Amino acid sequence: MVRKLVLHLTLLTSLAFGVEVDIKNDKCLQCQFLVDTFQAGLLKTSRHHFAGGDTAWEEKNLGKYSTSETRLIEIMEGICKKRSLSNTDKYNGITDLEFKCSALLEDNEETVESYYYNHQDFNMSGWLCVEQLKICCPDGHFGTECTKCPGLEVGAFACFGHGKCHGDGSRKGAGKCKCDAGYVGHMCRHCDADYYEEVKTEASVKCTKCFDGCSGGCGGPNPKDCNRCRTGYTQDPESGCIDVNECLSETSPCKGENEECSNNIGSFTCSCKEGYKRNSETNVCELDIEASPASAFIRPDLLLRVISMTSLAAIITLVIWRKSVLLMVLTTIAVILICIIEVTVNPKSIPDEASQLLGL
Repeated sequence: MVRKLVLHLTLLTSLAFGVEVDIKNDKCLQCQFLVDTFQAGLLKTSRHHFAGGDTAWEEKNLGKYSTSETRLIEIMEGICKKRSLSNTDKYNGITDLEFKCSALLEDNEETVESYYYNHQDFNMSGWLCVEQLKICCPDGHFGTECTKCPGLEVGAFACFGHGKCHGDGSRKGAGKCKCDAGYVGHMCRHCDADYYEEVKTEASVKCTKCFDGCSGGCGGPNPKDCNRCRTGYTQDPESGCIDVNECLSETSPCKGENEECSNNIGSFTCSCKEGYKRNSETNVCELDIEASPASAFIRPDLLLRVISMTSLAAIITLVIWRKSVLLMVLTTIAVILICIIEVTVNPKSIPDEASQLLGL
């Protein structure tokens, strides 16, 4: 009861303020699901026959299998069952679909049987859901009388194929077109501002977006076809609307300290120089103390190793040349220490502060 009251209030509010509420055509989709599963059963049993083997005798005495009760029973076993269809994506938005479909079948079983026995040559969806049960309209029609959507009366598609007709396919709706981007008008047959007519006939239209630098519409796709140039572009006699590089002007548009100008198509951006970041409160570019130090040509720790190895080689050369016992002892100690450091020290164990200082 509460849900119905809320729905009624929503509808009244939408009518009062001219807001169109999207229509959920669930009842029609339930009927379509019934039709799809029934037709799947028809297809599945299309090559079946009575089990006796004498087709001529069976048809003479039992009637044709195509309209037999035996075949109908087989079809009914799969009707309103999702397993009867290979794809049910279009019904995903409906809860308890099989239950609702079965309830619809129970209320209209005689009508479904009438189709099977007498009207198999007709389109089942149109015959059952539109003509007999009157819960759907043909595509491009809306409302209680299945009125044509705008566009159909002039031989075009509904909303000229560039919009959605309110209530299309249902027994509800106002039939107004909600146009796609770039299209306007009662039937969506005209181009919006900043779009131009690439193709237009009595029954079709194709609108294409103008060049990005245009303002006030255009007559074609090129910069020279613009009626005017929008801000950030200037009119060139030969090329039409071309981008203005604000960063090349005598006075840079980026006035802040430590700012640099980056040109964009039709505009520009003021960003902080490398090593600086913008303060969200003051909007000033300040030194970024968290920024990683610039990487050196050679890592500092590697440089220290090269120096130590080079020095060690020089000492060994000196020891051999001088033949000094003291230098030989010191060299041996240095070699042992270097080996211990290389083997035992893991670079990942270096404190974060030292790693940042060394650029690791």
